[in-house]
Amino acid sequence: MYRLRLLALVALTCFAFARSSFAEPKAAPPENDPLYMRVIATPWPPEAAILDGAGRRHSAYELYVTNFGKTPLKVTRLDVEGKDDDKVILSQSVSGDDQLAAMFMSVQSPSKAKGANLMPGQTGVFFIFADWLPDQDDPDTFDTAITIEQHGERSGSGTIHTSALEVNSDDPIVIHSPLQGKNWLAANGPSNTSAHRRAILPVNGQPHIGQRYAIDWVQLGADGNTYTGDKSQNSSYHAWDQEIHAVGDGKIVEVKDGIPENVPNSGKIAVPITYETLAGNHIIEDLGDGHFAAYAHLRPGTLKVKVGDPVHAGDVLAHLGNTGNSSEPHLHFQVCDAPSFPASEGLPFAIDQYTYEDYKLDKTKPAQPALVLKSSHAMTKQEPMEDELDSF
Repeated sequence: MYRLRLLALVALTCFAFARSSFAEPKAAPPENDPLYMRVIATPWPPEAAILDGAGRRHSAYELYVTNFGKTPLKVTRLDVEGKDDDKVILSQSVSGDDQLAAMFMSVQSPSKAKGANLMPGQTGVFFIFADWLPDQDDPDTFDTAITIEQHGERSGSGTIHTSALEVNSDDPIVIHSPLQGKNWLAANGPSNTSAHRRAILPVNGQPHIGQRYAIDWVQLGADGNTYTGDKSQNSSYHAWDQEIHAVGDGKIVEVKDGIPENVPNSGKIAVPITYETLAGNHIIEDLGDGHFAAYAHLRPGTLKVKVGDPVHAGDVLAHLGNTGNSSEPHLHFQVCDAPSFPASEGLPFAIDQYTYEDYKLDKTKPAQPALVLKSSHAMTKQEPMEDELDSF
């Protein structure tokens, strides 16, 4: 629906897991296998999040693969198996060029291609978003397997398995909402289709996805748009200048101010975009226990805190703006494991209380509101998902 320019520097893709089973016979690994596989970040447990009306839970992680051979390599299938003390909780499989391409990104050429193919020396990333229903037990490990076809001097095909990947045993942090008011859209929110999901930022030789569970909050009007009037004016946007609140008790550890606002939806950015200016004017708050709340794209001159200040949940930190790598006024919010937008890993979070709005956009009747709210649901300790509409 709404796609905002933000910290994401890579292509937008999507995929869905199809149900399968590791019980199916597996081909033997290819002789002299040239594929190198590794997982960078540990997946977290899914207790905090819902994916849809069925209440599915999810866990996200990435599998990096490199072809160390001298000829092209084609991936034909990827399997994920979740286990709880060796008991299989879930089995999911992706096969076919379209599904594999939708969850795969080549590092050298991130534009979408057909299938999941690796040229000699090429590295790619599989973005994995395992999900399961509430009545299923939570896995404590994930096993991942890739089936490949090789060509050239080492022809043949087979299945290669990673070692068991342990799931983080900590519960996701529970926070307050950083915003107040009605009809906030979780643009680019958690899913395997989100632009944030592909935002790999290498820092000091290590790839990071600080935005793995990030959300771009925009506010919709009755017409379903994010603005009323002149869309080239920041003040026309419903979200602009809204108060940003601390999501928990903590201490301010980073503040950036003084970056001018962009002209919305003009294709122009007020300052050159670097790792230092990506987030625009921003605040990072240390919530404790390795959790940091990061608030980005704030309006210049409205920041009310400085480094070292203690803050309490609900305190006004700043006002929402349109600075840095942003196409229109919105709040980019993420929880991460370090006080940095690029050099951190994104962590899941749950908002303590909010209202989920079941909605649709119907612009076929100009005389009537396009934003149609069908029903409302009180939510407790859940994380909003991509394109979800919520009120706080």
